[in-house]
Amino acid sequence: MGIKFSLHLVPDDIPLLSKRTKFAEEHGFEQVWVAESHLTCRDHNVAMAVAIQNTDNITIGPGVTNPVLHDDSVSASAIATLDELSGGRVVFGIGSGDTPVYTLGKKMARLATMRNSINRIRAFTRGEEVEYEPGVNVKIWSERNIPIYTSAEGPKTLAMSAELADGIIVGSGVYKETIDWVHKYIDEGRNARSSDLGPIDVIFGAVISIDKDSNAARERVRARVANRAHHNFRMTLDSVPEQHHAEIQNLLDNFDVSNWRSPKHVPLITDYILDRFTITGTSEEVVERIKEIESFGVKNLMIDPPMPGFDESLEAFAKEVMPHFA
Repeated sequence: MGIKFSLHLVPDDIPLLSKRTKFAEEHGFEQVWVAESHLTCRDHNVAMAVAIQNTDNITIGPGVTNPVLHDDSVSASAIATLDELSGGRVVFGIGSGDTPVYTLGKKMARLATMRNSINRIRAFTRGEEVEYEPGVNVKIWSERNIPIYTSAEGPKTLAMSAELADGIIVGSGVYKETIDWVHKYIDEGRNARSSDLGPIDVIFGAVISIDKDSNAARERVRARVANRAHHNFRMTLDSVPEQHHAEIQNLLDNFDVSNWRSPKHVPLITDYILDRFTITGTSEEVVERIKEIESFGVKNLMIDPPMPGFDESLEAFAKEVMPHFA
């Protein structure tokens, strides 16, 4: 089986998100992941519900929510409701917390919290009784089996995810050395994985931009890449060659979490950062780059088109790139 494609969407406009999800379904995407960023976007659960009601087959999930802002029982009930609404085509994406968490002055979830949340949410959605606090046993209404995906970038989170999750969304980049680095920790976690969980689905994310002018496609995504890179590098610099540490530290020191889309981040995005997290160029160049990435062992690629020119890049990707991988 060839490489599969997923689409990442930001719920700025719920009817538009629903329309894009339908487009993705009609053009062979496997999954749509809806971002949670409640301070700058519409509610992701409402957006998913509308998208579900306007599609028939595509898998939809939060990409991703977190246990800092949401109680596990609430998250379980919400995703189970969406799964019931969809007829069983929902997945659940969870991470440690990104810009919505930082902006509120909170800290991301620790690894132990992530591990606990994965186990509890899986148990809740299956209808199992959960010891929520010492002496407090809780069971919710759901009896559904919903795949749980984690967003993982750091070594410990990658290994824990490979041990416990049904899938992993990796935002560490699409360089060969980066992909190899990621798989090293995933393989480590597999050693502790229960056979009951089955194989793990590993999705690599990349910002995509397509234009007849290769340089225009490239420059269009510099501002978008800042948030992706900041989220990844605050976890670890282990995967970064020593000669690039200074430029990464400059990004970390100057990134504005309260305005993650700001064009003021553009000067912080060096060519190393841009090339690591993006696939850009003409349709022909993007096809060749994805073939290269596929040769590195990537089996599922989540694309994230830029806000300016989003639909143009999405349409070009669906009609001019994806047919080469059918």
